[in-house]
Amino acid sequence: MTSLIRILFVLVVLLSSAPIVRAQDVVQNAPEHAAPAAIPGLAVEQNDALVEFPEGVTFTLDAETADPITNLEFLYRAPGVETFSVELPPFKPGMTEIALEHPVDFLNQSDPPPPGIDILYRWRITESDGDTVETPEHSVPWIDGRFDWTPLVGPNVTVYSYDGDPAFQQEILDTAERTITSLSEAYGANLDQRVRIWAYADRDDYSSSLPPSFVQWTAGFNRPDLHVIDLVLPTGNHNEVKRVVPHEVSHQILYQATKNPFSSPPDWLDEGLASYSQESGRDRLYAHALELAALGEVPPLRTLNGGFGYQVHGEEAGASYAFSLTAVTYIIDTWGDEGMARLINSYGEGVTNEDAVQHGLGISFDELDRRWREALIAEAQQKGAGASTRFGDDNPASPWSTIGEGLALASGTIVLGLVVLFAVVAGLISLIRSRRASDTEEEPVMGLRWGEWPEELDPPGWQARPVGKP
Repeated sequence: MTSLIRILFVLVVLLSSAPIVRAQDVVQNAPEHAAPAAIPGLAVEQNDALVEFPEGVTFTLDAETADPITNLEFLYRAPGVETFSVELPPFKPGMTEIALEHPVDFLNQSDPPPPGIDILYRWRITESDGDTVETPEHSVPWIDGRFDWTPLVGPNVTVYSYDGDPAFQQEILDTAERTITSLSEAYGANLDQRVRIWAYADRDDYSSSLPPSFVQWTAGFNRPDLHVIDLVLPTGNHNEVKRVVPHEVSHQILYQATKNPFSSPPDWLDEGLASYSQESGRDRLYAHALELAALGEVPPLRTLNGGFGYQVHGEEAGASYAFSLTAVTYIIDTWGDEGMARLINSYGEGVTNEDAVQHGLGISFDELDRRWREALIAEAQQKGAGASTRFGDDNPASPWSTIGEGLALASGTIVLGLVVLFAVVAGLISLIRSRRASDTEEEPVMGLRWGEWPEELDPPGWQARPVGKP
């Protein structure tokens, strides 16, 4: 396969991969009329928010203070986030009457809020005598108002869709709830906040909802800290539901089950458990790990602690996901669900990887690494490079034997026209840049680098993680 074809293949493959919500929470491009509250020294006549998706939200305040104003602040945040974003709307010092509209531009922010969450906001006013008064915190739904979203509420998850297929929406919800029940019963990993899943029926619909700072070719967006998942799930693609939904829901559960101020689980546990939770696509990942292990290419477990969720280098990333699945499988096979439960609970205490493994499994991290690698190599030598049927959830009649089949499987639909043209152009540009960099022996450019995603291998679910999470 030429370098250009590899680049084209990987680009298109990568294309694939809180409070209780009520139906009336879904408001499209309409202001929220917050009822004026009785605040000493402050009379509020209007406190509204008008959503203009995807540009931002315009907040309106009409109020009167008892004393002249010396400072005015606007504060907003996402649910579950303790830190406020603060803006200073223009005002005339000494005034006692406020009548202003303050637009907040999300489109050009470096870390804008993802679609599908609530924006919590308040106003803080400092008066000339030093007293500070604040409006009560109100919320406005930040959603993609271009579509007529219909919510389907379950015990732990609310699924929003607009495709008009209630049965498919129910399938998404049932799959998510089934994953939560399975992880809870097996490992005691529970949600403390319900999760919202926004199901886009078309990739173009989803990518056009993202601001420029977001990666436009992703097939979904997962923010466990904000309890929201945005996914591309074409109507009728049942296999994609079984593969992607459990994977992303697992990230939500592990995040909430291990949340602490000090540390977070390593990537091999997070991605490995998410892949293990899938209802399809696991055998291809496992078989890929066996193929590499048969060649002696098994990395130390420490190298999978973090990083491969961000630096997607095609083949390397595919191997990282595959090896992570085998590591989690080895732990469950050896120590059972009880051992995995202890390991998850240990990470919830905020300890190091070494302490978590020692407390959870009763051996050192290095010993776990040695045992896992030896067991994987032995299994690879015994089974050879044939496809694994450990899980029995893949369709052997539909391998990725050609690029065309890979494109269809990766996207859930045939990718034609401008998408393919874009991939070709992007591939040419990337190839030219890489050759120039090689010829001039310049320092490598940091960021995303493209390699070849292995054939016969499903791309993993794609998720963005909370800022600062290793």
